[in-house]
Amino acid sequence: MSFALATGVSGLQTHQKMLDVAGNNLANINTTAFKSSRITFSELLSETIKKASQPTVGGVGGTNPQQMGSGVGVSGISPLMTQGNIVSTGNPLDMAIEGEGYFVLSDGSQEYFTRAGTFAVDASSNLVEPSTGYIVQRTGATGESDNFQDSTSSNISVPYKVRLKAKETTEVTVAGNLSASATLATTQTQKLTSNKQYTTSASGTAAVATDEIDQLMEFTGGSETDGQLGAAESGLITFSGYKPDGTTFALATPATDLTMTVGPATTLQDVLDYLNTDDGLVAGEVQELNAEDAAGDAAATGGSFVLKFGGETTGAINFDANVNSGATVQTNITMALLALNGISSGDVVVSGNALDEVGNLIFTFADTLGDVGDIDFDITGLDVGGPLQANSDMSTTTTGRLIQGMLGTESTATLVGGRIVLIDTASGYSESDLTMAWSGDGTLEVPAYFDMSTVGGEEVKSLSITVYDSLGGKHTLSGAFVRTDTSNKWDMVLTSVTGNVDAITMDNRRIKDIEFDSANGSYKGLGATPDARTFIITFQDMTAQTITVDMGTLGQFNGLTQFAGSSTAVAREQNGYEPGDLASVSVNNEGTLIGAFSNGIKRDIADMKMALFQNTSGLESVGGGYFIPSANSGIAVSTTALTGGAGSILGGSLEKSNSDVATEFVNMIQAQNGFQANARTIRVANEILRELTNLIR
Repeated sequence: MSFALATGVSGLQTHQKMLDVAGNNLANINTTAFKSSRITFSELLSETIKKASQPTVGGVGGTNPQQMGSGVGVSGISPLMTQGNIVSTGNPLDMAIEGEGYFVLSDGSQEYFTRAGTFAVDASSNLVEPSTGYIVQRTGATGESDNFQDSTSSNISVPYKVRLKAKETTEVTVAGNLSASATLATTQTQKLTSNKQYTTSASGTAAVATDEIDQLMEFTGGSETDGQLGAAESGLITFSGYKPDGTTFALATPATDLTMTVGPATTLQDVLDYLNTDDGLVAGEVQELNAEDAAGDAAATGGSFVLKFGGETTGAINFDANVNSGATVQTNITMALLALNGISSGDVVVSGNALDEVGNLIFTFADTLGDVGDIDFDITGLDVGGPLQANSDMSTTTTGRLIQGMLGTESTATLVGGRIVLIDTASGYSESDLTMAWSGDGTLEVPAYFDMSTVGGEEVKSLSITVYDSLGGKHTLSGAFVRTDTSNKWDMVLTSVTGNVDAITMDNRRIKDIEFDSANGSYKGLGATPDARTFIITFQDMTAQTITVDMGTLGQFNGLTQFAGSSTAVAREQNGYEPGDLASVSVNNEGTLIGAFSNGIKRDIADMKMALFQNTSGLESVGGGYFIPSANSGIAVSTTALTGGAGSILGGSLEKSNSDVATEFVNMIQAQNGFQANARTIRVANEILRELTNLIR
């Protein structure tokens, strides 16, 4: 009878535990990532009443052992590590693992493992599980280069307090068609406009041509109290540039040929006149007579002199101070020069004062002679009423130089709204360009470059794109493709850039000879300089910024093309951006946290660390949905999502409990039935014992 009571009690105990397990599973039916448990029973050790016997030869057969069971016990309570359903929450920091693996968190001294991805950001920008404060761990170096993560820590930081620094534009991608056949209704004439406006007041009143340079708001310095040039001060404006046909302005030597002297009375009109002077004329030598008598106070009064030029000597040129003055002496000299073999009509124009002790003559040469050097004088035939002094001569006081009206007849310079404007004389493809530089007393702000207000050509396709400098400043870069006079070749020119620009050099604003295959219209590269696909811009207070233009793959059609039809080429994209603050965070399937910044840029913040175990059922639960390794789980193997057998991470989602209500209800019924049956055993045994007691009485 004692066996029945004992076994009944063991049955009550085990089924009570079964009910406890089922109750716990049901209690956590809505616990995030909860893993239900199951209980298994096994019988206890049986008491052997009689051992088994083997059959005897010719005798009786064998007998089975006689054993009495002692009840039931719990053989195991193990978690079911199957995945629960995944539901969407809409919170980007909620995460669920689809497949194998565990999130890794740390309390600063120990790592914990969980599948409950209910994460948030704490006051120190750490990604944490908010109910415990445990910090989510990362792996790899993602985010360190942008200072999003601390290289000495594996804690994940969500950089709401770290700004994404600006990135200057280094590449612009262009694509589309440049028409092989289309032409503009009217061929365009190249027009250049200074990006610097000259003004005469703080309110920005545009300067006019008669304004003196040293009175402009853009001029500073000078010795006078009002900042203007003093009587003994001057400056130099040096010009350089290209004519429409691509030839430079530097047609003569020395380099001062391109330099204009500026004094206190020099006006903007003088600058325009200098630009507009015909570049076919060369100013000859300024010749000064220094013929004195013995007393040193008498000029030449008669006699004759000769000129020497190009290895030839003119005939004697009579001189009479009372007659040969002004136009007369100019005519006499001109006639004498024309008698030389090296000079033809129109080659030399003589101007200037009559020959006296302070007079001078200017010889202006035509461009057919170029900068020919000095015209020498032999004045030994001059009469000064007595012997000539030893230092008497006719000397050159100013070397011949190009009056560099760099524009000549090919372009015209005017002043419009305080800006210098250059317009080509002829329409069509043009390489006209101009730059200016200042040196000397005071400081004059000169144009950083000239905007191409209108690009000359018969087919021009304009484009623009926003680019960024090294500080994140936004600039609109405007350019144009223009068909050249050579078949299947185009230029790309930088027409203007908004913002504070210190300089755009002429050679760094035009990409020349963009060539296309005449047979199929594919991009063929650049002709003479195949690697010169760059513009170089210097923004204010910054170093020069090089922007490379990606035009596509040689021989392919993934960039620029040249087909018939209209021109459709555009600037598609660029790689720069302004500074930005972190606006939102999300996670991809590979477990990479991605930050979306206020400037529209997305950057990888960190790679979430995951762990795999050989025996997940062997993990030890420590509450809160956390597990730690046990002796039978194996050690944690660190990895990332979708690597080494790990599952993927789903953002904005959570894993539900894997408890099944129907199953647990059945388990409760089974536990109840088992409990009732064992209770009945105890009851029956108790009634039998009571009957036995009654018999004794």
